[in-house]
Amino acid sequence: MTNSSVNYRISISEMVFIAVLSVAFGVAWWGYTFIYDLLSPFLRGVGAEGILTGFWYMGGVFFAYIIRKPGSALLGEVIASLVEGIISHWGIGGTLLYGITQGLAVELVFLILCYKRWNAGYLALAGALSGGLAALLSVYVYQYYKLGFGYCVVQIAATAISGLFLAGLFSKFLADKLAKTGVLNQFNIARNEQ
Repeated sequence: MTNSSVNYRISISEMVFIAVLSVAFGVAWWGYTFIYDLLSPFLRGVGAEGILTGFWYMGGVFFAYIIRKPGSALLGEVIASLVEGIISHWGIGGTLLYGITQGLAVELVFLILCYKRWNAGYLALAGALSGGLAALLSVYVYQYYKLGFGYCVVQIAATAISGLFLAGLFSKFLADKLAKTGVLNQFNIARNEQ
């Protein structure tokens, strides 16, 4: 199957796959909250706690890379953020706002690429943009701008770097490992070129 003949509508089976794994992501993100809450105070003083956040941006890149259709990143991030919001101290409103922001950032990268380019560089870019936009949102929501321009620059850079590695490259690594087992054979990751 070539990229030109790909159906760009998400199928029911793809939606079910995204929903089931997004619930798992949401639970994992809730669990990660405890690690973040333990470590972030040591980095917050210099604005670098964003280096810990890339794990939360994985849903968008992971699902976009596997499904390779418009909406897969947004759907994955939104479902996972809702689950996390229900069971964590962050709350549904906040996690949903971040999930939408992160998912749209990933969608934007692959929309520009017409959902046809899937190499490590583009996945890293999607992860970095997801983190960068989430950091910009945090600058506003948590009023980091009151702490100065330098603080905000460090916060945004640290979050984008974390997104690049954890959301972008680690999602690719994880999805590639799953694809080698054959469990993803029904999805575009198994049929499309990088």
